[in-house]
Amino acid sequence: AGAPFAAAGGSAARDRGMRLFSFRRENVLGTSFRLVVAARSRAAAEGLERAVLEVVERHRRTFSSYDPKSEVGRLNALPWQQRSGLRVSKYLGRVLGWALDWQRESRGAFDVYLGELRKAWREAAATGREPNPEVLARLVGEGPGFRLERRKRGKKREVLLRCLRPGSFDLGGIAKGFIIDRALRAIAKRTPAALLDIGGDLAVHGRPPRPDGLGWPVAVVDPRRPAENDPPLDTLFLTGMAVASSGGYARGVTVAGRRRSHIIDPRTGRPAEGVLGATVVAPTAAEADALATALCVLEPQDGLALIEKRPVAAALIVDAAGRAHRSRAWARFRAPPPPRTGPPWPRGYSVRISFRQINSWETHPEQRGRRRRFKRHGTAVWVEDPAGRRVRLVSLWFDRDELGHVRELDSFWRDGWVLSGDGADYHPLRAVARASRRPGEYTVVWDGLDDAGRPVPQGRYRVRIDVNREHGPPHGREEHTCATVELVCGERPATGTAPDRPELAGVRVEYGPR
Repeated sequence: AGAPFAAAGGSAARDRGMRLFSFRRENVLGTSFRLVVAARSRAAAEGLERAVLEVVERHRRTFSSYDPKSEVGRLNALPWQQRSGLRVSKYLGRVLGWALDWQRESRGAFDVYLGELRKAWREAAATGREPNPEVLARLVGEGPGFRLERRKRGKKREVLLRCLRPGSFDLGGIAKGFIIDRALRAIAKRTPAALLDIGGDLAVHGRPPRPDGLGWPVAVVDPRRPAENDPPLDTLFLTGMAVASSGGYARGVTVAGRRRSHIIDPRTGRPAEGVLGATVVAPTAAEADALATALCVLEPQDGLALIEKRPVAAALIVDAAGRAHRSRAWARFRAPPPPRTGPPWPRGYSVRISFRQINSWETHPEQRGRRRRFKRHGTAVWVEDPAGRRVRLVSLWFDRDELGHVRELDSFWRDGWVLSGDGADYHPLRAVARASRRPGEYTVVWDGLDDAGRPVPQGRYRVRIDVNREHGPPHGREEHTCATVELVCGERPATGTAPDRPELAGVRVEYGPR
């Protein structure tokens, strides 16, 4: 605790006098707790820890299914028929709404209305006999076991709960992640860097003081060898992201001499045993938590398909046979960028990128004369290496007051920002954002330097342009366009083009003497 920051690294490293402090506790939300924060003194760091613990305890009193006095505990104490038209708190309503979304997206693999199923298997462990199949069938139903109704009363919005069949709530697969997100957000403005880990689910803020500029290192436990001193299956480097792991290897029950997973398949009412463990990286701990739980229920190929649908997520799944399955984006978090070696560019060479942004009436004559003023006009131009990692952010055009909409540049946000190691926080982009341009012909130049100002070697690169305008074509709908040009930057000049797309035409990339 109290290690000084290195001279190079992330934003936290630039704050003089900042040091890292680490705190560990046990039995926080029924598991281990670890907080690492950057602060100027031990007293300041302890104040951050107190703030985190206050948030954790406040939300524990809402979500705990073990505390009969919590909001969830009081709900579960009621007969299910009486849970009809009950008003729930803002945060419980929010998490239950997310749970319904994840249940639908995972096709029933994720469910928070299975508390009675978990109770049945705990009783089975105590008696040594598996639950009665008729009991399980009664507790397993088609579709959600509850629904939410939202209504507005004056200026207030209320969420009403209506249970549809027998059961009780167990939010262990999502509430812990939500609490981590809320606790980390509570201190984000008071520290440039922090890591909060509760029971192996964690989220990070800012960058750690690493000379190589990589994110927070996070070891992924191998579910086949989960001892504290066993080597990790992988090591991730995270910035502004969250990671959650789930698997029956950590907590399970023994029934009639057989070890069973504590993770229940909501579709069958029986322990899910096709996956040993799953780890998910996502922008929020709540999302990572829910996905990791669902991936332990789904078949590995179905779990990977679910991950690939997410705008920004990555996963590692270890099946029952011990085989590891990784999503396409996993390598972007797993490995540091390879060293760039090779001869430099010829003296005076650069890359000239030109393109034209098309107005809707140019591609849709029926809109001629309806010359709308676009409210938002976002454009990003960046360069990637063959592995898909960003080399240089060349230009980002966005109104500073609306920079939060940069997420709507789908390709840039996913590939050129989050998966390139900058995390799910857009605020560092303020250093390079500028006001939107007027429609027309544009030219930008890449000088052959990377984001750190170092010359790049000769080799193959991809130039990408992402455009998104509100009320853009076609037919006034909002739709983003991304163009990609690949070319070799070597000893001789090279030229590449991209086909015309909605909103974007005349894309031409030229490598050669300036």
